[in-house]
Amino acid sequence: MTRPLTLAGLIDEQAAATPGRPALRFRDRMLTYAELDAAASALAARLRERGAGPERVVAVALPRSAELVVALVAVLKTGAAYLPVDPEQPTGRTASMLADAAPVVTLREVELEPGGRREPATPVDPRNPAYVIYTSGSTGRPKGVVIAHEAIVNRLRWMQAEYGLTAEDRVLQKTPAGFDVSVWEFFWPLIAGATLVVAEPGGHRDAAYLAGLIRRERVTTVHFVPSMLRAFLADPDAARCTGLRRVICSGEELPAGLAAEFHAALPGCGLHNLYGPTEAAVDVTYWACRPGEDGPVPIGRPVWNTAVHVLDRDLRPAAAGELYLAGVQLARGYLGRPGLTAGRFVPDPYGPPGSRMYRTGDLARRRPDGVVEYAGRADDQIKIRGFRVEPGEVEAVLNAHPDVRQAVVTAHEVRPGVTLLTGHVVPAEGAAVDPDALRAHAAARLPGPMVPAVFVPLASVPLTANGKLDRRALPSPAGDVVARAGAERESSAGEGAGEEGAARQRAAGESGAGAGAAGESAEGLLAALVAEVLRLPDVRPTDDFFALGGDSILALHLVGRARRAGLAITARQVLELGTARALAAAVPEGAAEPPEAALGDVPATPIMNWLRERGDGATAEHFAQSITLRLPRDVDRDRLIRALRDLLDHHDLLRARLTGTGLHVPPPGAAPADGLLREVTDDALLPQALAAARAALAPRDGVMLRAVRHRAPEEDRLHLVAHHLVVDGVSWRILAEDLAQAYAATTPLTRSTSFRTWARALPALDRRAELPYWTDTLTAEEPWRLDPARDTAATAARLSVSAPLDVTLDRALAALALAVAGHRQSHGLPGGREVLFDVEAHGREDLVPGADLSRTVGWFTAIWPVRLDPGPAGGADALARVSARLREVPGKGVGYGLLRHLDQDAGPRLARLTRPAVCVNFLGRFPEEPGDWGMVLEPESFLDLADPGLPLAHVLTVDAFVAEGPDGARLESTWTWASRVLAEPAVRELSGRWLDELRATAPAGAFLVALDQAELDEFEETLA
Repeated sequence: MTRPLTLAGLIDEQAAATPGRPALRFRDRMLTYAELDAAASALAARLRERGAGPERVVAVALPRSAELVVALVAVLKTGAAYLPVDPEQPTGRTASMLADAAPVVTLREVELEPGGRREPATPVDPRNPAYVIYTSGSTGRPKGVVIAHEAIVNRLRWMQAEYGLTAEDRVLQKTPAGFDVSVWEFFWPLIAGATLVVAEPGGHRDAAYLAGLIRRERVTTVHFVPSMLRAFLADPDAARCTGLRRVICSGEELPAGLAAEFHAALPGCGLHNLYGPTEAAVDVTYWACRPGEDGPVPIGRPVWNTAVHVLDRDLRPAAAGELYLAGVQLARGYLGRPGLTAGRFVPDPYGPPGSRMYRTGDLARRRPDGVVEYAGRADDQIKIRGFRVEPGEVEAVLNAHPDVRQAVVTAHEVRPGVTLLTGHVVPAEGAAVDPDALRAHAAARLPGPMVPAVFVPLASVPLTANGKLDRRALPSPAGDVVARAGAERESSAGEGAGEEGAARQRAAGESGAGAGAAGESAEGLLAALVAEVLRLPDVRPTDDFFALGGDSILALHLVGRARRAGLAITARQVLELGTARALAAAVPEGAAEPPEAALGDVPATPIMNWLRERGDGATAEHFAQSITLRLPRDVDRDRLIRALRDLLDHHDLLRARLTGTGLHVPPPGAAPADGLLREVTDDALLPQALAAARAALAPRDGVMLRAVRHRAPEEDRLHLVAHHLVVDGVSWRILAEDLAQAYAATTPLTRSTSFRTWARALPALDRRAELPYWTDTLTAEEPWRLDPARDTAATAARLSVSAPLDVTLDRALAALALAVAGHRQSHGLPGGREVLFDVEAHGREDLVPGADLSRTVGWFTAIWPVRLDPGPAGGADALARVSARLREVPGKGVGYGLLRHLDQDAGPRLARLTRPAVCVNFLGRFPEEPGDWGMVLEPESFLDLADPGLPLAHVLTVDAFVAEGPDGARLESTWTWASRVLAEPAVRELSGRWLDELRATAPAGAFLVALDQAELDEFEETLA
């Protein structure tokens, strides 16, 4: 079948193919492909009524949101081109853009209608425009770049063929819509059946927020300009974003040192350097960065249907010269600017008659192997944090100020890593240069990166011998900035910092008084961190971060260092407050929980009561979990023991004691350390050593963790065994990371809210409104039943099942529901098609206000029931049914445990209802980490290790996770069942049916695998 050659057609095709899959996530909202399509169809109908159609423009002035995505898709469905307008940019620039583009409609508000009927997109010619994006203009006027469908379709189809998104991928949309990188962020996942995760407005400026969002939403694909990537890697949580599969860089030159830093921080993730101007549908070259490469990072080779020429002044091929681009991805030109278009889009002497090439203004080198390297600019264009700045546009704005006779704009690197946009200003007769007034004047008319950070007054501009501007002779602002910073250190608050700086300094002065010793300590630490980030020898608490040369990217570096030091500040606070004194005062009291809050009695949580109901203390004495880590070959035994002890002291629950009412956490140092680590070298002795480690666990005596080091000739491994009362699947990831960090002893371990604080808050949570839902869920027939006296861990059987599959919880449940229903039908068992499951989830939901559990070790697991009817059709229909049912579960299921085990009225009522016989515990995705301290992922990883006499909780339990390795995703599962109730052949049949159903709904591979000659001929004819 011929693929559509328009962006709207590709989106329509995907929505029809995968209607039930999640298309879009924003905050707590999720839209399926069908819902997104229906909402966009409804809006498109209204836009058509107002004149939207081919060769027309619709402006979209919405903040980043689900509504923004729906609006962009709706505009494309009408056949019109969308024009993104940043609601936060200066009103003057917005008015200029709208006057220039003359849109038929400007969308400022959108109300979603996801329940409507989908309508196909208006047919358009692939040469019709898909979008218009404005860039900085060298003449002082921004210019609109018009990109046709055929251009962006080529770009997106190449990207899918090269990187291959699947339905399990999640792409983060964080780039402002006015930047062309946003185009692939928005639409690549929507043409590949993946999920688009939309960041909060302004979230792209906050590295800590992005790291949390990437981990929380399991993002696999993200874009960074290199300067933002550096800030992201500086955040302590960046290295924990292990679910990332690919990071795309573009917008600035990628330094080799930054690429090496990336590979060290995220060794399992791919890094790709892309290059391209807005005038060529986002990117035209690509390069896969590999660890250990020397020299500059190339921009690579051209994408599909694209030519890259390095030409000298006579337009002859050269090893070094100016970069020209040709091919299908070139823009149609600049909107309403034929003269400017003709000057940049010139005839292509190397292409067919009538073809064009775009003069980029970039210099490049072509290596002998054909790979292209970036070598700077041929003109005065500047890149500030990935934002293209034409000095002429900034100069035009400054020259319009009545106090300015002439302005020249340049960029200067005042210190390594600190580049400032500088305005050199000759004042009008009788006037003086007022930097703050000029900065405010520019900020009201230009985007933030185009506003000069510093102004240098001139008596006149320097000229060459022939009377032209001599940019090389312009004075550097470095000395001026340093002098100004020094003057501010000696001046009173508010002087020389401008209105915004003065406000920050007033805040510092007002808040600094009476801060006390703690405040002074934070103030001094923050001042030292500012000096470190800005590479200055000394910074005083009242110095303004931005007056010293800071910018929004460097603010992120400051936030990351502050968080490592235990100071909870945000990038927004740095932007608004600016001084160490004001920031120290803004650190919320109690943001870092005092250590003593973790100590003392911990009440029993729902999952602890669940275990208590299964058996007495004796049968749960050694209820444990274990993992295995790869150790460096040269690990020192004493140092390893110290790291393990640091782990016990840092993670409070690891030294807890089991009591009659819950747990008791003693102070650090109280946990018994004798026998903490045992070493074996003989493979035959390892099982015995592991059994002994588990037998040594004594929860009533506070022995919750033991370790066994296996020193084998081929590999050194560490086996950790912990009582389940103090760990869960998420905890193991934290412990693995923290043990490596404790052994390295380079940075302190990070704390978050204690388990005790969280547990003590649970009884006050009221979930009684959910009781009817849970009561209704548990009114089901269950043919398989347990006898607690006979069905114990001693009689359980286990089976490991692996397959090269990438699955999610909803897919695992849908396939298992079909398998159980099919098994019942084929064997004449009661129960019908409805299947009652218990779902075991991580339970770390947003239950307790202000609680941060990101680095907390403990047993947070929540178990909740769900009744699923997969329907008779199977496949995608069953998946859609199950996904819809899971979305109906209130509060992600955690309310059930609160009612069942903590509510005295609801608990007995729920206990009398049917209990699910089948439990699914999907642990998510784990990267296979072959390096030091990496987890060894095996089917038995994370399994519950129960005492023989402990009654089974379910007739059948399926524990599963996805291991992500160099050969792709691999599903690992373990089936544990009551052998008295189910025979092994029945379980093998169920597991086989389950795998068959999973394969039937597995996402298809990249759709650009092969084209027949007829399709190629049609494609060429369309593009001709």
